[in-house]
Amino acid sequence: MYIIVVGGGETARYLASMSLENGHKVAIIEKDSDCAQKILQEFDVEVFQADIAKGGILEEADVDRADAIIATTKDDSANLMTMFLGKKHNVKNLVSMVIDREHKNMFEGLGVQVLTDPKRLIAGKLLSMLDEKK
Repeated sequence: MYIIVVGGGETARYLASMSLENGHKVAIIEKDSDCAQKILQEFDVEVFQADIAKGGILEEADVDRADAIIATTKDDSANLMTMFLGKKHNVKNLVSMVIDREHKNMFEGLGVQVLTDPKRLIAGKLLSMLDEKK
């Protein structure tokens, strides 16, 4: 599977690591040059140092062969633009983090699978692990 990840933060790094372990090919689009360099040093992935809003970067990342696009930035507008562009390019799997719960419907209206409030999900998982010990 070929996965394009937009955003190069901590979530994207874990995603890249897990994807590579499962034999997937990964490309990461990150606008911060220092962050992009660190990713290149850490992982065997293609890294495109660019802002998703600057047009043409998905084509450079070979979006037409992508099986999925995953948006992991902390900016809902960048994530939404990523999903819109992915849909425009007929990418089958569109997945995004959504920071502000009020934006969830916009993403879902595009047919995007969303993850809202990831810290709450982690806290819930940790608490459920305690319940499993009872």
